[in-house]
Amino acid sequence: MSLLTVDELTITFGGRGRKESRAVDGVSFEVDQGQVVGLVGESGCGKSVTSLALMGLLPHKGVTIGGRAEFDGTDLFTMSSSARRDLRGSEMAMIFQDPLSSLNPVVPIGVQVTEILERHRGLKGEAARKEAAHLLDRVGIPDPTRRLKEFPHQLSGGMRQRALIAMAVACAPACSSPTSPPPPST
Repeated sequence: MSLLTVDELTITFGGRGRKESRAVDGVSFEVDQGQVVGLVGESGCGKSVTSLALMGLLPHKGVTIGGRAEFDGTDLFTMSSSARRDLRGSEMAMIFQDPLSSLNPVVPIGVQVTEILERHRGLKGEAARKEAAHLLDRVGIPDPTRRLKEFPHQLSGGMRQRALIAMAVACAPACSSPTSPPPPST
């Protein structure tokens, strides 16, 4: 049995007098335990919208989602908001395209990484900061202890992207390989 099964996913935006627009039309795929999958396609084809729907991050109003999506045998589209929140970060992760708009500009990188470690792994204080520095080091960010204190605008675009990767793998989500390090930085 696959860890994630997406079958005939459709996503339509519209409502309140607006013409409906189908952003995703019948997408199906499966992801096995330990497998990493990248959605590839031209701009505007629905990659991000597909991922946002699976993560439960689309707005509730003006969006119609059809088809089926199961994670480890549980229907993602019927889960409660709190159950979905618990799943995000601990079992499922998404690396957003635009790191500058995905990171909070007024919060240091370290706080953003340790927040995940505190919520999902129960780490606190120095233990969380040490693990956050280790994660930044794993993804190729130089001088990770210093970088934890910096804000997103103080990092290059590549370092911001790697910080998002560190956040995504912080809890070894089931759709990634917890024993293999992230790909080397470029």
